[in-house]
Parts: sequence; C-alpha cells; structure tokens
Amino acid sequence: MSEDRIRQWLQSRYNNEGAAPEEIEEWILQNGDSPEFDGMMLELLERTEYFDPVSSSQGYSVFKSRIREYHRKRRREGFLRVLRGVERSAAILLLPVSAMMFYLGGRSADVEWLEANTTAGQKMEIMLPDGSDMTLGPSTKLIYPSAFNGNERKVFVMGAVYADIKSDAEKPFVVSTGCLDIKVLGTEFQLNSYEGDSETEIALVEGSVQLFNKSDNREVKMRPGDIVCYDKSTGNFIRKNFAAGYYKDILENGGFQFVNQRFGDIAACLERHFGVIIHIDDTHIMNERYFASFINNETVDEILSVLNAQNYMKITRSGKIINISRNNQ
Repeated sequence: MSEDRIRQWLQSRYNNEGAAPEEIEEWILQNGDSPEFDGMMLELLERTEYFDPVSSSQGYSVFKSRIREYHRKRRREGFLRVLRGVERSAAILLLPVSAMMFYLGGRSADVEWLEANTTAGQKMEIMLPDGSDMTLGPSTKLIYPSAFNGNERKVFVMGAVYADIKSDAEKPFVVSTGCLDIKVLGTEFQLNSYEGDSETEIALVEGSVQLFNKSDNREVKMRPGDIVCYDKSTGNFIRKNFAAGYYKDILENGGFQFVNQRFGDIAACLERHFGVIIHIDDTHIMNERYFASFINNETVDEILSVLNAQNYMKITRSGKIINISRNNQ
C-alpha cells in the first residue's frame, strides 16, 4: 500500500469522493498508531486555512455526516465519544483538525482530543492533563488529549510554543510537528514551527531533548543552550548556541531573540505578533541573516529600523501594509 494512495484517500474524505477500498480501511486499522499515519494527518493539518465562522460550521457539518457514514461501516469504538467532545467545544473546528481528532481519538475510548488556537498578536497558556504548561505564541494550533493514556504523552503543534514539561521517566513527552518529533522527559524549550517559515527552530532552555526527523529517522540530541534549526528545503540540521537564562528572560518579558535568523522568517514573526503584512520584493533581503535581541517592547517600526541600521532597505508603510525593497540611493 503506497503512502500516496493513503494520502489521496484521506483528502477525498473532505471532498466526499466515495468510500475507501477495503485494503485502505485495513491499512488504517493496522497502522493508525504509526509515525507514517501521524505524518499524513499533520500534512492535512498544515494545509488548513481559516474560514469565516459560518462557512467553517457548515463545512464541519458536512464532514461530520461523511465520517458518521464511515463509522457505521467500520464500527470504530470511541468515535461517538470523541464527536460529542468536539461538539461541546466553543471553538470553530476546521476540517483537517476534526479528521485528526477522529482518527487519533479512535485509538482510545476514554480520550477526547481538544484544540487550542491563537490569532495574530495573541498568546494563550494551556495547562495539560499531566500538569505540563504550554504557552502558545501568535497564530498557533495545539492539539492535545483530555488524558495521557498509553506509554507516551503526545501533542501536535503548528506554530510557536514555550513548553515547560513535567518530568515522567516512565512516560516521555512528545511534541509532533509536520517534520519533526521532539521527545522530552522533563524540560523547558521554545519551539517555532510555522508552515510558511523556511526553518523549524527548537531552543533548549533546561533539561534534554531528542529530535527525530520523520522522513529519514535521523536523531539529534540537544543540551541546554542549544538551538537546532531544521532547514525544510535541504533537510539539514544546523546547531547554534545561546545564553539560556538570558533567552528565557527575553521570552518571559515578551521580547524577541533572533539568532542567525533569515530576514524573511523574522518578517513573518513580526507579522504574526503585530498583525501587519510585510511585503519584501528582494530575495537577497529575504535571505539576509541577523543576530538581534529586542527587550524594551519595541514597535514593529522600531524593530525594522534597527535591522535596517545599514540603510540598505527602503521601508514604507501604509496602515498595516509594510513594503520593503532595496534602497538604491
């Protein structure tokens, strides 16, 4: 059974393009706990777009009816319990997220999968069932269970979180992103894993972390003070270092710390935090890298001005639209 065929069928569930062939159904039942299946579901999560509430609600109702039909055929235990948990949620659920919750929730009859979302400029603190704390950055999604059953504690993230994980040597904690699994026992770290960024970045403040590349099973071990960046285009890991205590103070006070980071990714970070739109029309500017810290509640204009200390960028602003080009003067 090829992965492409499985992916095509998962996508077809949103488009109501017929029932699953028997061999696909059997594959899902046998491989629902595998990293490959988790990766496929996360790919769908990453393609999620925000809709207006009315369209999202109507779309979810249609998807729910399709899944009910599939459930009657397969009689998967735990589905109705998960579905009731979904319906009680105050948040508008997006279709790929709902699908992930269905498949993951079907693994345990006692677990409901919950979703937390932040918008641009918003942060949110979530206390997980084991007492671990996750602070969500702007424009972030967190999928987590109502209880951690089994031999690991696993959540799914797309965006940025600062994680303070409770230690449990018998049950490791796993944060799964679209490309990496981050395995910890008890630690504090910052994760930046946005779909549009060129890199996924993990900064370890305390404890120890193991990174697993889902595509080739490579493993990277981190120590406090390490920043590891995963380049999405090349698949390479880049290790950098930082002062862990200073970095934590910056984050706790709402500041920014950019360690050898591409300007294009910095601009995306500023967009999410300040609710602006930044257009950059020069690839050289996009790929310039910076080391910079901002700890005094600087505005987006002040940050850009500091980054443009050499005056090689022309920065203009109209309302929430900021245009950046090369300064030819």
